[in-house]
Amino acid sequence: MPFVIKWEQDTSKRKRYAILLLTIFVALVIIGAPALISTKHGLQNLLSASNFLKQNENYQQKEEILKVLRQSDIQLGDAMKISQAVIDQSKKYGIPVSLFLAIMKKESNFNVDARSAVNAMGIMQVHPLTWDAYVKKMNLNVSRDKAFEPALNIMVSAAFLNDLRDQYTKKGYKETILWDYVLSAYYAGAESVRGGLKKNHRTYVKKVREYAYEMSNAM
Repeated sequence: MPFVIKWEQDTSKRKRYAILLLTIFVALVIIGAPALISTKHGLQNLLSASNFLKQNENYQQKEEILKVLRQSDIQLGDAMKISQAVIDQSKKYGIPVSLFLAIMKKESNFNVDARSAVNAMGIMQVHPLTWDAYVKKMNLNVSRDKAFEPALNIMVSAAFLNDLRDQYTKKGYKETILWDYVLSAYYAGAESVRGGLKKNHRTYVKKVREYAYEMSNAM
């Protein structure tokens, strides 16, 4: 199933849940607090309801992510940082949470201290040159050592993934194969996909898609 379709389905499910909570919340206020019928108090109440829903949805999503992360050896403190960073970057770029988690599992198996043979760093395995380029682009005054900080690693990786998506979208790739190219370029570099995807690309993409499907079903 294309990532965008699954993402829309998950988002739709959360919206239905939010609407239900809002309906219950407003009904309880109307029934239990007649004094709040005034316009001023009514608006204040709706704002409170909106904040309540946002906090509840954020909490629910965090719990879903933590449920996945608890299956690894990751420390609770790092898991909390990862869950919040993933939610933030998912909302910012419209990239599914399940895809972030799938890449983490494939790249580092959720090891925040991972370093590859080519010196790719951290939980999303960011190459040092990519890190340097995006730290500069994003005006982050940090060294390479900070690539092992989960929130920063995810932030840089998310920006990189978003740029790759924009790049291949502009080249005319449709949703059915767009993410195959995005993930392949993330894995082996944009130069490696010139002339089409190779066996190593397809093997990587297949595994990430499998993990993304597992993550989505687990949440």
